[in-house]
Amino acid sequence: MNAREEGFTILEALVAFAILAAVLCALYEVSATSLRLVGESSDARRAAMLAQSKLDEIAAIRMPLPPSSGGTFPGSDVTWRMEARDLPRLRAGASSLHLQSVRLTLGWPGGRPLVVETRHLGADRHD
Repeated sequence: MNAREEGFTILEALVAFAILAAVLCALYEVSATSLRLVGESSDARRAAMLAQSKLDEIAAIRMPLPPSSGGTFPGSDVTWRMEARDLPRLRAGASSLHLQSVRLTLGWPGGRPLVVETRHLGADRHD
């Protein structure tokens, strides 16, 4: 047997370690990215549930909404901002109904805002 058949040279071992290190670094980066995306999707899912809760609350209001309001959801770091504007009336005449365009924006630290738009029909109170 000659010396070449007995094992790897130092250069071959170094190249193998360099390839292994590159593959491990790529796997580490992919796993870190996937963990970040899982966290972001969890935040977005929580914000969507809070947005649905706020939309249900808005739907229960029978009067026209104020032009703007905002706050923070209890027990969380999610903030909300609601903007309402009256839409033009299609028929002339006196009506106690107000159709409004509503924009609800939710925000939380480190996340992109969630914006939801809807319509609200409110009636003036006649006592």
